[in-house]
Amino acid sequence: MSPLDSAATITTPTGEPLSVRERVYRYLRQQITTGEYGGGIRLTEEEIAEDLGVSRTPIREALQRLTSEGLVERVRRGQLIVVEVDATARAELHELRVAFDQVAAKLITAKSAEVDWDSLYGMLTPLEAALHEYGVSSPQYAMAHLEFHMAINRAAFCPITSSFLERQAFLYPTDDYVQQSGHEPISQHRTLLDDLAGGDLERAATAMRVHALRGHGNTTLS
Repeated sequence: MSPLDSAATITTPTGEPLSVRERVYRYLRQQITTGEYGGGIRLTEEEIAEDLGVSRTPIREALQRLTSEGLVERVRRGQLIVVEVDATARAELHELRVAFDQVAAKLITAKSAEVDWDSLYGMLTPLEAALHEYGVSSPQYAMAHLEFHMAINRAAFCPITSSFLERQAFLYPTDDYVQQSGHEPISQHRTLLDDLAGGDLERAATAMRVHALRGHGNTTLS
């Protein structure tokens, strides 16, 4: 089964299924931002197309987007390599993620009555399926995990802001996820939704912060 199949059930904000081009882009972006494609690795259209079972056209378009976003760099003779994201950069990016999540908690709490909570809880289904079938370290889980958090952002922010955050996939890593006792991935995300849906700002903001810190590999939360 192609890793792209995990994104087949993901839809756009308007409810349309993702195009092959978009699915390829999201997959490659997630492979880079989770470290599966490490810094310095050479990317070739032919190999990626064979691995994913698609033509080279969506691969080429995805690599162009990733180059414009600074995640891929064109070097000598047109070769493309993955840009290194070191520990310092990841830590700084995570600080940004925590800040964005605090704003999301504030906004989603303020309009809690207008949010389609059933749809958000429904995002747990593909997340759980990816976890059980492929594991927490798989690209399938990473894509479902990213889409879960993007759905929260779409509910909290206006379309312009949520669209901006959708391009910041590196803020929502899964490679450094730590499974702690009592915090199994699916129940943890379900609890997060419970806290956000409660309408209590302090509870929602705390839940988002703790969730982000735990996801970043912290074993001690403060």
